[in-house]
Amino acid sequence: MAKGKWMARGAALVVVASLVSGCGGGGGGDSGAVTVSAAPSEVLQVDSAVQPAGAEDAVSRTKQRAAGPRVEPARVALPAFVRPKAAQSRHDGARWVGDARAIEATATADGLQRLLQWTPLANGGMKAAVSFASEDAQGLRLGVRVRQIPDEAVVRVYRQDRPDAVYETTGQAILQAIGRNIAAGDASDNARTWWTPHSGASEATLEIELPAGVPAAALDVAVPALAHLFENLSLPPEGAQAAKAVGDAIACNLDASCFDEYAPQRDAVARMLFVDNGKAYVCTGTLLNDRDATRTPYFLSANHCIASQTVASTLQTDWFFRSQACNSATLSPRSTARTGGATLLYASADTDTALLRLNEAPPPGAVFAAWDAGPQAESAAVVGIHHPRGDLQKISTGSIMGTLACTNDTDGSMLCDSSTDASAGYYDVGFDRGTVEDGSSGSAIFHGGRVIGTLYGFASSAQCSVDDVRVYGRFDLAYQKALKQWLSPPVSVPVAWRHPARGFGAPHGPAGRRGDGPAPFWHEWLAAR
Repeated sequence: MAKGKWMARGAALVVVASLVSGCGGGGGGDSGAVTVSAAPSEVLQVDSAVQPAGAEDAVSRTKQRAAGPRVEPARVALPAFVRPKAAQSRHDGARWVGDARAIEATATADGLQRLLQWTPLANGGMKAAVSFASEDAQGLRLGVRVRQIPDEAVVRVYRQDRPDAVYETTGQAILQAIGRNIAAGDASDNARTWWTPHSGASEATLEIELPAGVPAAALDVAVPALAHLFENLSLPPEGAQAAKAVGDAIACNLDASCFDEYAPQRDAVARMLFVDNGKAYVCTGTLLNDRDATRTPYFLSANHCIASQTVASTLQTDWFFRSQACNSATLSPRSTARTGGATLLYASADTDTALLRLNEAPPPGAVFAAWDAGPQAESAAVVGIHHPRGDLQKISTGSIMGTLACTNDTDGSMLCDSSTDASAGYYDVGFDRGTVEDGSSGSAIFHGGRVIGTLYGFASSAQCSVDDVRVYGRFDLAYQKALKQWLSPPVSVPVAWRHPARGFGAPHGPAGRRGDGPAPFWHEWLAAR
C-alpha cells in the first residue's frame, strides 16, 4: 500500500509517496496514475481579496445605444396603484418594496404580438418595442414569460426619457436563466419568467430585435405582469441628493461612510433587489472569498431572502451604495448595479443561510470578504454592515451575548431560546451603536474583519435599544454542513505515478514470476490547488 505525506509549499501541494514491500502489481511495463480527492488540513480562516480593475465581464450589459433607427413603441399604461397594507409571503424580514400588477393587454403571446409593430433593419432583421407605464411607480421590473425565443434575438430594456442608456441581453442568455430554474425543479410559469432590471421610473420599454430570416412567429413571449416598486430604490446620478431617494432608515442607524477602518468590509456588502411571484423585496448580502482566491463571486445572504433558483435568477445587486462622505446625503459616484441574477448553491433554514454564485462579475474594487469558520466566543466584538429599508449602507457595532436555538412559528415569527449546546444555530448579538431593520436581513457580522454570521431577525419592539435582541445565523455551522464544499473544496490530485526504472531488469521473470531486479519506484508529483 502506498502511504502519502502531505506538505504545504506556497499555493501548492507536494505529494511524496513511498512503496512498501509486499505490494502486488500489474504487468511489467505498465504505468498508471491514481487520482484521489484528498482534503488538506481543514481551512477555518480565509483572508480577503479585492476585485482588480479589468476583471469585469467582457461585455457590459448596460451600454450607450449605437447609432441606428429607433422604433416607436406600442404603449401600455396602467392606472394609479393602490398599495396593499401588507405582503403575504415567505420573506418576512426582507423589505417589501414592490407589488405585482397584472397586464391584461400582454398577458398572452398573441396579445403581445398584436402590439408589436416590426420595423425592418438594414441588416435584414427587424425590431419592435412596447412601452409599459404604471402610474406613480418609483420603478418597474417587467415579468417577461418566455416559452420560445431565438438564441440570436437581442432583447433591450430602456426608458423613453433615457433612450440611450440601454440594458441589452440575448435570447440565449434568457433561455439559460430559465433553464437553470427548470433544472432546479420548478415547472411553473414563474420559472419561465425573466425579470427585467429595475427601471428607476414609472416606465420601462421592452425592445426585441430578430436577426435576418427569423420570423416573428419564432417568438412565444408574453408580459403578463410587472413589479410596481412603491419605494424609490433608484441610483441617483452623481451630485444628486440620495436621502429621499431611498427608504430612510431610523435615526439610530450609523452611516457606514463614517467608519473608514471597516473599508474592506464595506466594499464586500451589496444591497439586494429580487422578485418572488411579482413582489419585489430588498435584503443585504456579502461577497465571500474562497480558500484559493479564485475570484468566484460567492455571495452570502439569508435563506428567508432567497431559497429557490427561480428567485435567485431575479437578483440585482447594488454595490458601493452608500454616501459619498460621512453623513452626507450624496450618493457615492462609485455606486453601480449588477443585474445578471445568481445561481443558488445552498439554502437551509437550519442557520437561515443562503449561498449563491453571481452570474456576473462584481465591479472592480469590490472585496471578497474574509471569513472565520470557527465558533465564536461570548463577548466577541462584532460589526454589522447592511442596508436597512434598502437605505444607504449603515453600520452597527456590538458583541456576541451568547448562542440561541431558534425555530419559526406558524405565524411567521421566530422562537428563540438561550442554549449552550454546540449545535445551537444562532448568535445573540447586542449592539451598543446602530441597529438593524427590514432590508438588513442576510447581512453579515464581522469579527476581526472576518464574516462569522448572517442576520436572521430581530425584536422590533425597541430597535434602538442596546438591550434589543438581534439574531445571526452561525457561519461556522453552515460552513461545516455545506459551504466548505465551495469555499474550501477537496483537492483532486494524482497520488503517485508508478513505472519501473529503466535498466533495472525486467519486472517479471521468464515464467511470469516477478524479476529479481529492484522494484518500481514512485515519482513525486506537484499538484496545484
